[in-house]
Amino acid sequence: MRCFARSFATAVLIAVPGLARAQVTETPIPFDSAGKIRTLTPALVARFGLQSPSWPVQGTFVEARLFSVSTGGRVLAVQRQSGAIDRYGFSDSDAATVRSAIEATMAQSGRLVTEERADVISQPARGAFVRNQMGLTWLLYGPLAAASTNDVKAGTALYLMGTGASYFITTAIGKRTIVTRAQNHLATDGALRGAGAAAGLMYAFSPTDHVHGRTVSGVALAGSIAGTVAGFRFGSGRTDSEAQATTTISNIAALTALGIGGAMGAFEDSSQAHGTVGAVVGASLLGYALGPTYPRRVSYAVTRGDVQMLSVTSLLGVAVALTPFVNEDADPKAAYVAATAGMLGGALVGDRVLARRFDYSTSEATQVGLGLAAGGLLGAGVMVLTETSDPQVVMGSVTAGAVLGTIAGHAMANPARAGRLRTGAARTPGAKLGSTKLELNPTGLVFGLAGVPGQHGIVSLRF
Repeated sequence: MRCFARSFATAVLIAVPGLARAQVTETPIPFDSAGKIRTLTPALVARFGLQSPSWPVQGTFVEARLFSVSTGGRVLAVQRQSGAIDRYGFSDSDAATVRSAIEATMAQSGRLVTEERADVISQPARGAFVRNQMGLTWLLYGPLAAASTNDVKAGTALYLMGTGASYFITTAIGKRTIVTRAQNHLATDGALRGAGAAAGLMYAFSPTDHVHGRTVSGVALAGSIAGTVAGFRFGSGRTDSEAQATTTISNIAALTALGIGGAMGAFEDSSQAHGTVGAVVGASLLGYALGPTYPRRVSYAVTRGDVQMLSVTSLLGVAVALTPFVNEDADPKAAYVAATAGMLGGALVGDRVLARRFDYSTSEATQVGLGLAAGGLLGAGVMVLTETSDPQVVMGSVTAGAVLGTIAGHAMANPARAGRLRTGAARTPGAKLGSTKLELNPTGLVFGLAGVPGQHGIVSLRF
């Protein structure tokens, strides 16, 4: 008996350390049945309407992830702003409730579309928010506040104190709440758009063309502050692409109203100009409200870079459409019509040919835009070398260079084909259009625009 007890005790001593070192594996799992939502941010939680008791997280946090545990059950891991990780037990009923809320919201408002990840509404951007708002204080809020005082001493003091206070105010906001990139984008844009809208509405409803500068400054200051607040709140829960679409569609709507007014001869009569400016402001606000529906309602994913490409192609459309009207005999009304049609046509081409077929990142879209500018400069340089003075020829050369530069920028950026950005599929060089493959030689483009003798291949198509 004593021998048996000694053997049993020895076996227990050997087994206990092994049990203590037993491995527990946590495997990340999605929150939804489609497997798309693997991370929840505060903005996403608010958008899905997740609440206690099914959603146990309280207070501010960075992101939350769900894990299945090898020993059974689920764990919700929540990263706090301090870097600490809180873990909550997550029952089957809680998971089912959260999953139902997510899928119901997505069915109602459309699929999630973001920059590069399908599980993040918009990443935090507190530093960029503080920097942008301080810059706006230096360049917009402060000068408008100083001008509204109509007193040099008081205006200077107000400008200096306001600029200094902006750092503490914006930093405090960033500490109390998580500021997303969408909120930063719309708050920055809202300051400029709000100032312009307020001044435009004042001009539209003013009986005369002459308004005191102090009044204009005060109204623009109020509009810029209101626009910042509205943009910040409007950006809550928005994706990066929805925020970009908000400002882009608003700009296109405003420019369309401007083009229609110009085509009707509104700027030939000051009385009609007032109404046109009011229509431009109204169209801008309408586009601001409808903008987020573009990436939500289309059947394909739209990134922030895709929306940026609409501005690039719209600008190209305007340049192409205006080229025939750059002469002294051109009808201004016809030029307004052509420019408006070119802008809308360019935006449509950008959506169908580029946004639908590719997933541009922000840097890739910027690179294409830089290609447009570089190509236009090369086209202008050729005109300087040839000493051409015909404005229509100059415009045509600049436009042709911009078009080729855009193609070159696209080829160099090499954006992922639609649907591959989030799955990590390998990219293939060159821009494939259908069953063909388009390749552009930037060196040949530069040599050709510069007039270097010889044959220079620019574009090649492989079938």
